[in-house]
Amino acid sequence: MINRKMKLKEFLTNEEYEGVIQNAIQYSDISLPVWYLEITGKCLCELSKFDLIRCIRQDVFKDLATFEIIERIDEQNTSFYADIDSMEMMEKLASISPEMLLAHKSRLDRMIENVEKNNLIDFADIWMFDEQKETFQDYINIIKK
Repeated sequence: MINRKMKLKEFLTNEEYEGVIQNAIQYSDISLPVWYLEITGKCLCELSKFDLIRCIRQDVFKDLATFEIIERIDEQNTSFYADIDSMEMMEKLASISPEMLLAHKSRLDRMIENVEKNNLIDFADIWMFDEQKETFQDYINIIKK
């Protein structure tokens, strides 16, 4: 089990962390290296939804971000993690390696079962278009496999 209260920098070696600091100093006018340094001072539970999505997009702390997304979805007992972000969250989860998804199989199975058994996709009020609902279902199907 991952300690969600540990600062992200504790998951890096000293050399990796020093590299993050040097990049942030050298490229202080670019938001990505500065953001990366900022999140290393946070614990998983302190990261925003945007931070978690960005970690996966940027391939930094990807496994930790995936773990945290699954934790939050499970804690809230819903697959609709955030109104605006739920589609991208599911898209990002669907893009994670099968090995990583297998590590969280029981939780993911429980979440998907909850969505399907209670017909939550049809009852959600976050869809602007029917295509979004279909796309969300496609992501669930990918995760299920």
